[in-house]
Amino acid sequence: MSPGRTGRTASSLASTIVQRRGVRQLVKFSLVGASSTLLDKGTLYLLVSRIVPFIPWWVSASISFGLGVTNSFLWNRNWTFRAREHASAQAQYGRFLATNLIGLCLNLVMTKVLLVAVTGELRHVGENPPPTDVLIASLLAVPCVTLWNFAASKYWAFAAPD
Repeated sequence: MSPGRTGRTASSLASTIVQRRGVRQLVKFSLVGASSTLLDKGTLYLLVSRIVPFIPWWVSASISFGLGVTNSFLWNRNWTFRAREHASAQAQYGRFLATNLIGLCLNLVMTKVLLVAVTGELRHVGENPPPTDVLIASLLAVPCVTLWNFAASKYWAFAAPD
């Protein structure tokens, strides 16, 4: 096969993949997720390092999660899945929040496992682990949680009624 033909084949394959609705949704979902993650983790870092460093890290993670999930809901409902007419915003937010609460639990468990691996301590008595360790561990958990959240959002939270 000539190099020109290979380039056209790869280009047409990429074009075909991008034209698939589910792929476009995953790309949009990932972009929304990136903005929500920046909001979530930026808030988390500020809370654990500057604003309220005396509260447990997991409380700060839950607060920052609330900001990120609300941002994500608004963008995914209106842009990614275009699901404004599928159900009321309240019903969709309830389902979206439920899927993301499971995602939060997955993230917290994975963050804790990574923190134990990095610090060697099961319990952090008296003070939080270093803020940078919390942030890195939490970010490392994001890719796995993204797969769960996308599937649950697409097929349940924003699904068109049958």
